[in-house]
Amino acid sequence: MNLENHQHYMGFKNRDILLGYTKRTAGRSNYPSESFNMALYIGDDSANVHAHQDALAAEIGIDPDKWVLPVQKHGGNIREVSEQDAGINVRQLTDALYDVDGIYTYNRDLLLTMNFADCVPVYMWSRKNSFTALAHAGWRGTSHNITGRMAETYDGNPEDLEVVIGVAINSSCYTVDDRVISALEAAGLPQEAVTRHDEGYDLDLKAVNRHQAVRAGVEPDSVHVTEVGTEDLERFFSYRLESGGTGRALAFIGRK
Repeated sequence: MNLENHQHYMGFKNRDILLGYTKRTAGRSNYPSESFNMALYIGDDSANVHAHQDALAAEIGIDPDKWVLPVQKHGGNIREVSEQDAGINVRQLTDALYDVDGIYTYNRDLLLTMNFADCVPVYMWSRKNSFTALAHAGWRGTSHNITGRMAETYDGNPEDLEVVIGVAINSSCYTVDDRVISALEAAGLPQEAVTRHDEGYDLDLKAVNRHQAVRAGVEPDSVHVTEVGTEDLERFFSYRLESGGTGRALAFIGRK
């Protein structure tokens, strides 16, 4: 499954699903200059973020009042969202959906969204009904088996599911220590996801989340992993490579 380039995002469309991940270019924020920051919580002028939201909404054809945006805390909490959650944390942050790193819905009118700058966005949907989901899988969320548990929330056969492992930092730029590896082992850490060297371990978080989806019953051919990585600083934000001084992308998935 190839991600296509659009003005403000890379994404995938079929007759039913729209998903994407915003790029850093052609914006008005100073994170860094002229960047397309999509996060309210990093000190950017909210007017900049709102302008970017409106630009993306015009491009994808879904108004921000239909978006749902949890406040992620790199944990493993998953929540179902519904029509009453539409617009939460989009124009201003609230206490709702706080400390939530996975959301799912059966409502076709909602766009599920989350902010990212290296962690793995995991998009999930059913071919049989309107189940749609999005997870934020950094190493902590991955250690909570957030992708496998998200698949298990589905009320049908996991073989009905499609999963896309999206734009995230690739293993060549993601070196971790024993503490991270130990935390991930309990959630299932495939051997091919880790390369050991003198400085630590190069970790392929995309591969770990793919493994979790398959272990939860998703067909291997239905898990699609993009090779695109946030280390491409001409197109994406990277918290790690830019030492935290950068903006945030928006990952999103909805029904057309």
